[in-house]
Amino acid sequence: MSIQKTCMVLNLQMSCWLGYRFDRGASEKLTDEASAVRDSARVNKHIVPKEFLQPIVTARGSVQTHFYLKTLPWKDNGDRLIMRTGFMSFIEEHQELVAKFDAAVQQFLTHDYLVAQDQAQFRMGTLFNPSDYPTANELKHKFGINLDIDSIAKAYDFRLSDNEEAMQTRVTQAMGALWKKLADPLERYAEKLAEPDAIFRDSLVGNLREMVELIPSLNFNDDPDLEAIRVQIEQNIAGWDAKDLRDNKDARKQMAKTAQDIMDSMRGFMTAMGGNDDASV
Repeated sequence: MSIQKTCMVLNLQMSCWLGYRFDRGASEKLTDEASAVRDSARVNKHIVPKEFLQPIVTARGSVQTHFYLKTLPWKDNGDRLIMRTGFMSFIEEHQELVAKFDAAVQQFLTHDYLVAQDQAQFRMGTLFNPSDYPTANELKHKFGINLDIDSIAKAYDFRLSDNEEAMQTRVTQAMGALWKKLADPLERYAEKLAEPDAIFRDSLVGNLREMVELIPSLNFNDDPDLEAIRVQIEQNIAGWDAKDLRDNKDARKQMAKTAQDIMDSMRGFMTAMGGNDDASV
């Protein structure tokens, strides 16, 4: 089945006001006092406390992390690839995360920003300028998350710019990134368990397990080698809990060796995909 029928293209756009304001007067005063040219330094004021915006920044980061985890790189304009079979699960999770972002924005606009305005003159001292502070209604439009959804056939008109060679290059890069998604947590697992006295968190095992479960929903090219590696990890490694590995040194040593053996067998396949050490996964 063609990739146009099995996959779709997503593009995530996010905006987030971070509370910075350029102060020209303070910048000129700073450079004048330093006997420097006036464009050598800029004073950017943080007009609200960072902690007031942190819940929004955290929520935005969660949306972005989820998006990159559940999709594959497709084009350098930010387009990402997802299989149609995994889209409904993805969009439900995405909408939950966006709802948390929207709730954090609402909390900021209806409460925290008003508090920040009340405290601003005391907090900013001589840097205070009431015109730095837009209304909450004006700020509302500076926060947002939008997800563009498109089909591959619609997104890329082969008559104009694309050809089969370009398509194959993107497919190879996307599959290389998928191999890397599995290789990265496996490599961390092998390295950490190989250290006899190393302390590791439950997430070392959890992250590998999560990727083992995720790979089938991203294997859009039905790569049998990738699936075989995934099954090896699932059957031979993923069943061990972090606590058991911490308590059982023999098992820990054996799992380190097993993970490294699988990792070594992956390298040839990843080389065939053209590396992708620098790919955004």
